[in-house]
Amino acid sequence: MTKDFAVPVLMYHRICDLTPQEARSRLTFDLTVTPANFEAQVRYLKAQGFTFLTARDVEGAIRERAALPVKSVVLTMDDGYQDNFAQAFPILQKYGARATMFLVTDTVETAGHLSWGEVQAMRPQVGYGSHTVHHYDLTQLAPSQLDYELVQSKRVLEGRLGEAVPDIAYPSGAYNDQVVARTRAAGYLAGWKKGGGPATPTDEPLLLPRVRVRGCTTVARFRQMVWSGVSVQRDHTASRLARSRTRRARPEAA
Repeated sequence: MTKDFAVPVLMYHRICDLTPQEARSRLTFDLTVTPANFEAQVRYLKAQGFTFLTARDVEGAIRERAALPVKSVVLTMDDGYQDNFAQAFPILQKYGARATMFLVTDTVETAGHLSWGEVQAMRPQVGYGSHTVHHYDLTQLAPSQLDYELVQSKRVLEGRLGEAVPDIAYPSGAYNDQVVARTRAAGYLAGWKKGGGPATPTDEPLLLPRVRVRGCTTVARFRQMVWSGVSVQRDHTASRLARSRTRRARPEAA
């Protein structure tokens, strides 16, 4: 366990096999990881001894200045696609891996997306956060619309789940000062963006980083992603020890 944790938070979207026609869309291919590749990634993490945390675990550790396992990882999935239940969840069950899914509340129970029954069926192994009501670019909304997207999605999720929902993932990773301020006012404790390195105790809680796993992510790139946290922790530990040795080596004033 360490309080100088650095946790890679991986961002997925769809977990499914694409038809040749679907695969020709660059965006669709970019957002989709095949079940075979997803299982290989989860199996690798399990074999290497990583602890699977939820987004809420990391948010809580930052807020409470608590320790986390040295080799930790968070799996997150955005948008609430139905294949997250049909394809990803059996793999999570097989390897005892926890995950967090960020739901667009207005799309639940619509074609291609999760039902509320499927959402409930994946608990408690899967935790949930908000991805707003409609997946709009929050930076382009008027204040009243922005507040609705933030507050209403939180209210719906908390009503359905019967528990607090402190996490939100900004749609398309888009945010500005107003978005962050209104997110805080809406009662969220953590906001997840895209880009950046592993999540650390010094991060701004409403601007926590995630790294996207793409359809084209290679084995080498995936391993680089997940080991980045351990490398950062080693650097922090070495720096802290060096500072400590320097302080001890200083001669006392006469």
